[in-house]
Amino acid sequence: METARELFPFIREMLRQKPSRGLLKVYLVGSVLAVLGSVLGLQQMSCDFNNLLKML
Repeated sequence: METARELFPFIREMLRQKPSRGLLKVYLVGSVLAVLGSVLGLQQMSCDFNNLLKML
């Protein structure tokens, strides 16, 4: 939740400066890759945990 509080002022400042479309695309692609990496990491962690439980 703390990250969201830091993110909203950053987004407002970016929109005030009227960034170019190219820069917005770079931020969008970076954000999507970050979220995708987090989701895949959580999925891998849960699979590893399930495999560990099966071994016990």
